[in-house]
Amino acid sequence: MESTPLLAFQRLEFRYSSGMEIRRVTLNGKTGDASAAKEWIRALNDPWIVTEKSGFLFKASFDEDHLMLAVAPALIHGERTMHYNLHPETENGFTLIGDVNAQGFFTLLFKPDNLKQLVAEPARFVEVCRRFAGFLLENGYTGEGRIDEVTQGILKELGLSSAPQVLADL
Repeated sequence: MESTPLLAFQRLEFRYSSGMEIRRVTLNGKTGDASAAKEWIRALNDPWIVTEKSGFLFKASFDEDHLMLAVAPALIHGERTMHYNLHPETENGFTLIGDVNAQGFFTLLFKPDNLKQLVAEPARFVEVCRRFAGFLLENGYTGEGRIDEVTQGILKELGLSSAPQVLADL
């Protein structure tokens, strides 16, 4: 018997839309085109760098065709970094809060303003994940992009009919 999502609404069946092209990227305060994130994506593609840094923490938000990222290694000089020290230009209930751990698993979470926002707009939360994954894949990310079990469960609860295993499944 299939479980019923905690949030009762219809299943979402849409895919990342390339019509939502990202024309501007701000990474840690520096704005440019997609190439602004080139070095971070290159680091994500190198398992040695990801392991050395114990992964990366990030926040990502969108304003139409503008992706705003704040990124930091999970460890800096042996000290654990924290998400509350990351500040993209815009932060709201739809800001993606996540990490890539040392094993290369992605965690994609949100801190909605309230439960009403989550129930009212589940598709928007899923679309933020899809746009983020699409951006990485379209701009040179070649890793496996495995998605952790917590994120898989959340995306399923948000209405996806099956839990994505990797970023490309979004």
